[in-house]
Amino acid sequence: MHDPADRSGSTLGDYTLERLLGRGAMGEVYQARDERRGRTVALKLLAPQYAGDSVFRERFLRESRMAAQLNDPHIIPIHDWGEITGHLFLDMRIVSDGADLRGLLAGGPLPADQVVSIVEQVAHALDAAHAAGLVHRDVKPDNVLIDGGDFAYLTDFGLAQTTTDPRLTDTGAAVGSFAYMAPERFGAGNIATPAADIYALTCVLVECLTAAPPFGAGDLQILVAAHLNQPPPVLGSPFDPVIARGMAKNPVDRFATAGEMARAARDALEGRLVMLPPPHAQVPHAAAPM
Repeated sequence: MHDPADRSGSTLGDYTLERLLGRGAMGEVYQARDERRGRTVALKLLAPQYAGDSVFRERFLRESRMAAQLNDPHIIPIHDWGEITGHLFLDMRIVSDGADLRGLLAGGPLPADQVVSIVEQVAHALDAAHAAGLVHRDVKPDNVLIDGGDFAYLTDFGLAQTTTDPRLTDTGAAVGSFAYMAPERFGAGNIATPAADIYALTCVLVECLTAAPPFGAGDLQILVAAHLNQPPPVLGSPFDPVIARGMAKNPVDRFATAGEMARAARDALEGRLVMLPPPHAQVPHAAAPM
């Protein structure tokens, strides 16, 4: 059945939209032909209302520029960005044989060795971004692409909304992003730091092992309350100390870097983990609802 909203075959500026790759709360991604440069790309077109949001627009342009300067094998290269015919856009390298991690998890939990490999690769991308002063803000399975060789890429830098953005509840994006959001981000300042990305990556670790986010993905108020008040889940696995520290309520009690968290996960997998809880860590005493 024809999708009337699918703009495949149309032209936007220098781009010919060849086929729709995906659609989400914030916009659409097309396989497109850059006619000026003669190459096929992934073109992300944000919904028109985002171009009219001056705060979002300014941050999008600033952080897209920063992300385009990152040189890490696990970050999708950004070729170009800006505004075209009323849409903010990102022109990125296309991963022709890729699928997002969300799709992989639809089949159930992943093997532990695959989980650790994915976490290591995403952590590598985050460490590169953090070293450049860029915080992702929206680490979740939807923003991790896995190609046919199990090579992982982190995408969508600079696209995360803030917790005060009314579009979150309007579009349903809230639960999708809030399921991985660190407790400090629910405060008035909506603090987004590398520690918040580490918390989110630990939530992704939990979901890869269980096929469910740490505190579920149901009612938004219950979800927020769980991040603020419930201890991290206990899986009864060697990864429990990693989860407890990576999801510590106090940011200073988490791992210092995403790479440190990934190394702890590798040690847990291989039976080498020797890690005392940080000084103020809340040691979980009961499993959270899955």
